[in-house]
Parts: sequence; structure tokens; C-alpha cells
Amino acid sequence: MSTTQLKALFASYLRSILSAVAALYLAGVTDPKTLAWSLVAALLPVVTRALNPKDKAFGIVPSVDVVAEAIKDVKVTKAPTKTVTPVKKTNTKK
Repeated sequence: MSTTQLKALFASYLRSILSAVAALYLAGVTDPKTLAWSLVAALLPVVTRALNPKDKAFGIVPSVDVVAEAIKDVKVTKAPTKTVTPVKKTNTKK
């Protein structure tokens, strides 16, 4: 991961922390241990995004060499064309 992605992940984690702690505190939870566990819980969405290979912002993506190797053996085929049959117009007289 680049430093830009790491900074974005850290910013995302800070937003998650703020949301989790604020929600608990505003709900009346003032136990420091419970608030500390909310910090751990706030890490879950950030970790799931980082581990998701389909996530374009933070996801773990394969290197260029791996992608080039996979593309090398792909056979390109055209999709079959659909034939459209014209609809007959009916003449209705009034």
C-alpha cells in the first residue's frame, strides 16, 4: 500500500472511532473499558475494506506482473449479436 492509501485508511479509522465513541457516550455509556472496546470495534470496517480485493480505494490488489501473466492466456471472443425482428404494425380502423 502506498502512503496515500495508508493516510486514507488512518483517516477512515479516525472517523470510525469518532462515530463509535460518540454513539456510546451519547447513549449514556461512560465506562472507560466499554469505550475502549468501541475503539477495537471501530477497526473492523477499516480492516474489512483493506482486505477486500475488489475495493478500489483500499483493497489489496495483485501486482502488475500477476495481472499481466493472467491476461496473457485469455482468449478474447466477441459476444453474439442479437437479431431484432421488426414488429408488425396492425392497422386499426375506427
